[in-house]
Amino acid sequence: MQTREWLAEWRSRRWVRWTAAVAVWLAAYGTAAVVWRTVTGRTWLDALAFAVLVAVVNVVAQWVANRAKRKAAARDGQ
Repeated sequence: MQTREWLAEWRSRRWVRWTAAVAVWLAAYGTAAVVWRTVTGRTWLDALAFAVLVAVVNVVAQWVANRAKRKAAARDGQ
């Protein structure tokens, strides 16, 4: 039982979720950079800039959506 409890606690830690999220982000945006490089034939620096641009747009869009959702909830009294 102790091993199961320890494993459950270890899996539920925030850093594990963040590590998994970063790994998925790196895989997704790394793939985007490789595809951009392959399709356009541009330099790796251009591909990296494209991947960073896509990541920043994604983060900002999620932030704006979350902020709008919070404001709407506050306005509705929830």
